[in-house]
Amino acid sequence: MTMIKTFAAGIFGFAMCASATAFAGGAGNYSVQGSNGEPGTEYTGSLTIAQTSKDTFKLNWNIGGDKYTGYAVGDARILAASFTSEGSSGTALLVDDDAGGYKSIWAFNGEKRMGYELIKPK
Repeated sequence: MTMIKTFAAGIFGFAMCASATAFAGGAGNYSVQGSNGEPGTEYTGSLTIAQTSKDTFKLNWNIGGDKYTGYAVGDARILAASFTSEGSSGTALLVDDDAGGYKSIWAFNGEKRMGYELIKPK
């Protein structure tokens, strides 16, 4: 199993087993470490999450100066998001990591590879 598939399986398993008492991330400022899903494509950046209603959120990533805007539904423990940047779009799943941050998997629409991010509170 590739590292991405293993990571994705772990995220899914974690989402299915997350307890109601988990430390929710939610609105705030975060640092991001991630990979585009291939060796040598690691990156760092930041993410701001703003809660826009009881179950909706706006996400703004800054990755190496590239800006991504997203919208998510969820309960702060698990967020299902869509995002766009300069004509590209994709989807992401963010799952609370029990430490105030998230583990995330994501993919651009039409791509076959999946990226991942570790998102930590600032």
